[in-house]
Amino acid sequence: MPLAGEDRVKLESLQEVVASELSAFEAEYEQQLSAELPLLNEICQHLKRGRSKRFRPTLLLVTAKDRGGSSAEVIFAATVVEIIHTATLIHDDFIDEAEVRRRLPTVNVKWGASAALIMGDYLYSKAFAQLTARGMLEPMNILARTTHEMSIAEMMQLERRRRLDVSEEDYFAIIHQKTASLIQASCEIGALLNRGINGQRDRFADFGLNIGLAFQIIDDMFDYLGDQRRLGKPVGSDWREGRITLPFISAWRNAPPRESERLRDALATLVDGSALWPDVRRFVEHHGGLDYAYQKARQFGRQAKECLVGISIQPQRDILAAAVDYVLGRVD
Repeated sequence: MPLAGEDRVKLESLQEVVASELSAFEAEYEQQLSAELPLLNEICQHLKRGRSKRFRPTLLLVTAKDRGGSSAEVIFAATVVEIIHTATLIHDDFIDEAEVRRRLPTVNVKWGASAALIMGDYLYSKAFAQLTARGMLEPMNILARTTHEMSIAEMMQLERRRRLDVSEEDYFAIIHQKTASLIQASCEIGALLNRGINGQRDRFADFGLNIGLAFQIIDDMFDYLGDQRRLGKPVGSDWREGRITLPFISAWRNAPPRESERLRDALATLVDGSALWPDVRRFVEHHGGLDYAYQKARQFGRQAKECLVGISIQPQRDILAAAVDYVLGRVD
């Protein structure tokens, strides 16, 4: 199904082409993720310990790279994208009452729900205040639209919490706006800030949307595949927190009604459904949920690569195409 071990594209190999830009990004991120208020700064230092893979900044930096290198605006835009991404995770953990993120205690566990809510708001507001101060109005417009979409998707997900009959259409609407939209924005901003390709913003935005959809589907598969090290949080978290994702949606659609009703009845007798996780995992595997999800991820991966057809500028075309292979190859 996925790429075999040695053939998998590694994110580090994609990042080599923007190594100097990522170094500048890290310095800027270190500076921006700090605060004078002691409690805010304490939480900032904690967040830095839970380092992400820098996937979104990497896509922005690759797209924006031209022969003259990357400007200070490009580096700052990548930093803002990562700050906003961090804010979304803090709010996610607050909503889900999650205890672990990137193998560290979540902000809501370590400092309480109120601090988590304020910290997420602080990072959002800092990102937009800094963009305004630097006069980066077009990137701000893109990210304002994106954060609005993410907020709507969060409410949609909350409305559908623990509903076993969530439709595939609703699932894709949620992951489009909640996850793929920020990856889409990263690629669009990268193209905007690259004078050689800013006339092709829509194509790079479409690329970002499709690779973002594939990215989230693969992430949702991890919950069933059982690799806690990749998730950075306990396996089965999506199910325990009431998120119904594509592997389950597909299995629920394929399963005989008698099996589905048995699962529904069992869930109705429990408070949170955690005890049913082993049964749910077997249900999804038995009824082809993982295979279906992977095929959908591959479909979006193909669509992402189609967005690059006819683009001659390098390194964008080849590196972004390899990024698709990285996303799909994350599952073993």
